[in-house]
Amino acid sequence: MQFILDIDGHILDVNEFAARYLGYEREQLIGQSALIVVHPDDKEKVTTQLKQLRDGQLGDMHHLEFRKIKRNGEIIYVQETMYRMVTEDSKTIFLVSCHNVSAEKKTKELLAGQKKILEFVAKEMPLSYILCEITRTVETIRPHLLCSILLLNDETNRLYHGAAPSLPEKYIEAINGCQIGPEVGSCGTAAFRKEFVIVSDISTDPLWQHYKEVALAHGLRSCWSLPIFSSTKKVIGTFGIYQRDVSIPQEEDLEVVSTFSALAGLAIEQAQIKNDLQESRQHYQSLFEYNKDAVFSLHLDGTFFAVNRAAAQLTGYPRHELLKITLHDLVVPDDLPKVLDVLTDTANGYSRHLDFRLRHKNGTVLYINATPVPVWINKKIIGVSIIAKDITERVEQEQRVRELAYYDPLTKLANRRLFYDKVKKAISEAKQHNKTVALLYMDIDRFKYVNDSLGHTIGDRVLQTISALIQERVGQKGTVARMSGDEFTVVLPNLQYQYEAIDVAKHILRAFQEPVRLDELELFLTASIGISFYPFHSDDVDTLLQYADMAMYEVKRKGKNDYFVYEETLLQQKLPNLILLSDLHKSIQNNELSVVYQPIIDVQTKKVEAMETLVRWYHPVHGHVSPGQFISLAEETGFIVTMGEWVLRQACEQHAVWRKMGFSVRMAVNISVKELLDPHFAKRIEWILLEKQLSPNALELEITESMMIYHESVILTNLTRLKEMGVRLSIDDFGTGYSSLAYLKRLEVDTVKIDQSFIADCPHSYYGSVITNTIISLAHHLRMNVIAEGVETLEQLRYLEERGCQEAQGYLFSVPLRAEEATQLLRHGIRHLK
Repeated sequence: MQFILDIDGHILDVNEFAARYLGYEREQLIGQSALIVVHPDDKEKVTTQLKQLRDGQLGDMHHLEFRKIKRNGEIIYVQETMYRMVTEDSKTIFLVSCHNVSAEKKTKELLAGQKKILEFVAKEMPLSYILCEITRTVETIRPHLLCSILLLNDETNRLYHGAAPSLPEKYIEAINGCQIGPEVGSCGTAAFRKEFVIVSDISTDPLWQHYKEVALAHGLRSCWSLPIFSSTKKVIGTFGIYQRDVSIPQEEDLEVVSTFSALAGLAIEQAQIKNDLQESRQHYQSLFEYNKDAVFSLHLDGTFFAVNRAAAQLTGYPRHELLKITLHDLVVPDDLPKVLDVLTDTANGYSRHLDFRLRHKNGTVLYINATPVPVWINKKIIGVSIIAKDITERVEQEQRVRELAYYDPLTKLANRRLFYDKVKKAISEAKQHNKTVALLYMDIDRFKYVNDSLGHTIGDRVLQTISALIQERVGQKGTVARMSGDEFTVVLPNLQYQYEAIDVAKHILRAFQEPVRLDELELFLTASIGISFYPFHSDDVDTLLQYADMAMYEVKRKGKNDYFVYEETLLQQKLPNLILLSDLHKSIQNNELSVVYQPIIDVQTKKVEAMETLVRWYHPVHGHVSPGQFISLAEETGFIVTMGEWVLRQACEQHAVWRKMGFSVRMAVNISVKELLDPHFAKRIEWILLEKQLSPNALELEITESMMIYHESVILTNLTRLKEMGVRLSIDDFGTGYSSLAYLKRLEVDTVKIDQSFIADCPHSYYGSVITNTIISLAHHLRMNVIAEGVETLEQLRYLEERGCQEAQGYLFSVPLRAEEATQLLRHGIRHLK
């Protein structure tokens, strides 16, 4: 930043960067006192410097470090150099040059604060003292923030006051002991969601509906909260940040709070460990001697060196007799190998629970639930203690109840009741992990004829054989149940893709290609299978069963011995797809595929920087087939690999044409996970580039963000090799998938494309704008190019331009064009934006 001041300290001129950075137009600063951008507390210091310079000699140079304040109120630290000189018309002026040293100041403050807190933790200072120091340190570094630390009590599931030196006492009392939940202010919600929660305006945000009155009464207008995690990623508290203005966190706020939140987690966990150790020492003796469960302590050779009174009562042996025998004398021989395995693992430091049978002194067999733990002396395991509970009555009762309540007596498969429980559990887990659950409803075709002609006895044996057959085909992938008669159901939990369930259905159908054999009898049977999915169809078990049942009857109507998925579009497409499938494999040979190009433009200059290559299929009978239909078909059949290579060659050839015409653009081409799973994919790309004489950096391969969740080494190897060659990588639909930031760094991704769903909400949607701004900021910090997809309005374009987005793509600029039309666009530019 550079200023020219007159002898009285008024601004004669200022460079464009300084004005813009401080939030002014140049004309607004010229003529003003230089003190207009000086922090009030530093004005006296700057005035003194100006006076010294005015009273000094020509050529004097002064240095000073102080705070400037931007027009928006943001404070920055600057290091300023002032130089006195005389103009040609004998006027004295001051040349001022200053640069921002806020980052250095912030770094020093952060390091000093961290060092101080770590010293307190190492000295085992009281937790309350450490937490107060943490909050005061953050408030010193970021003076506009008011901080609070709340501690989570696992037993009550509530948050209690830990430290809040700058908040009003009445407010602290009002929120002390708040329940964690989905709509309990910022802190209760952050602990519940286990993620950062930002509330910019307490008065309007629904999360604060029960607490906003008390917050507003004390002048608190915004609140952000970050969960405090233990080393095991368990929530142990929250770090709350308040402001008296409506606001969202700045990048500096996030960095400071994240740093000291981690230190708070360390301090809290250390205090908890210390308390636990003290309690364990006090409780050990009573835990062993007066424990209602039996406790056996063994040497590594299996002999007992200590047993409690409950152990004697459990086994029927007096304590002095137990100390003379070994574990081998008590455990039922069939269970001894697994007991010894677990004890060996425990002695090696790997404890796990086990159930086994133990023989009482009177010969009775008891069922035992045991928890073995290693006995450590001087950091060495010298034995194992077994905490044993008699569960004989419970085991016997559970076995009787479970067989009656949850299993079909004929087939031993799960019955309707158990099946409902399994589906509910699968849906609950799927909600937490964003997975899919499939229900298969199956009916044995024409089974009524078996009962009518061969009798119910044979029919029951057939059902037993079929149930075993289905169970074998499903294996560990899901649960098979018999609903009634010859109707069976299967629940497949934890699916990533729908085709996984379809594969299981096909596997079951193939089992019926062989006859069912009973003694000398051979029966050729088939099955009809209907499929429904959570969450695509419903989250209600009965509804999902009904939909799967309806889909199964659709199979019956179509001729049996097949599967159908309950979804209107899929039901409509299934038969046409069977026809399209064979035609798709001939589409390249018959010249039915074509490519179109959609421009990607520079947001600032409106110049076309790249062309995304898209494939289209014109069927001679059905006309234009939607990409959503034939690309998924190509994925399922593996034809996507052949089609992808064809599209890439087309893009390279078109680039050569444009290059000869003097147009230099990147060629963006989409690739699928099926292509990346080919070990030779990167090598094939290298051959094509050599063949078409295309520079690797002129090619940008787009992979979807969700593809980053694949951990197959072949995918990472291909992507790494492509980067080594110089090929650019782009992450498509960024913000909608599950990518790891580690992969962005590891693979040196060149471009991220903001998904159009976020751009559509800008600039009027708060969340869409925040997400878009965050992605742009992330890309800039990682030195990546960022492209906004789906730009359709000038308002969106201006918004992206203001936020520093480099490139954009969408119908505002152009629909996908044939090569000839794209050439004209390159020749004349985006006319309607000029």
